[in-house]
Amino acid sequence: MSVLVKASVALFLAAEVAIVAAVGEDGLWLVVVWAVVAGVVVGVGYLLRHHAAARMALAAALVAGCVLFAVELGLFFLPAAVALLAAAVAEHRHSSSHHRTPHGGAPLHAGR
Repeated sequence: MSVLVKASVALFLAAEVAIVAAVGEDGLWLVVVWAVVAGVVVGVGYLLRHHAAARMALAAALVAGCVLFAVELGLFFLPAAVALLAAAVAEHRHSSSHHRTPHGGAPLHAGR
């Protein structure tokens, strides 16, 4: 697990705690809803573990969703979503650089 993914998890948990601290017991239903959303994102991310571009799209959609659901305290989760997007972009760049020759040609494993 990359450092950015760990940061995303830590930021998500901090947002959950901040909601409970700010809203109190009345905010527990919202914490549960966001935890379910996070669980779905983790599940979809696991299914897409071999598709860096798709995970990047998922993370970008999560950032947009956090902004869209600002009324439901989505902005609390925006830093976590941005960290997850940064992790997906970094992994996509890393995986892209490993599938090319030093001069940008075809992958080394092409034709096998």
